[in-house]
Amino acid sequence: MVTYNHEDDKLRCTFSGRIDTNASQEMEQELFAAIDKAGSQVVFDLADVDYISSAFLRICLRAAKLSGEDKFKVVGVQPGIKKVFKIAAFDKIIDIE
Repeated sequence: MVTYNHEDDKLRCTFSGRIDTNASQEMEQELFAAIDKAGSQVVFDLADVDYISSAFLRICLRAAKLSGEDKFKVVGVQPGIKKVFKIAAFDKIIDIE
């Protein structure tokens, strides 16, 4: 569901499939441990994700706060998922590409 790759000074977290509430809860502890350990820019790659829940939105917000909002980015966002970020107004506080 999520893989981690350190690229230069970035931690890229690549997600796949559906990120529903259960999946979010299962990955949360490991994900934040990796972000905390990285201490660098964090990129969430959602190119292979077809659904996100509100629990994952909460994870994104927490990741942005933990890494520093200017060091957190969400990339590869499909149009339907981008709409979810916009409805939640996360596009105003998180860099979404």
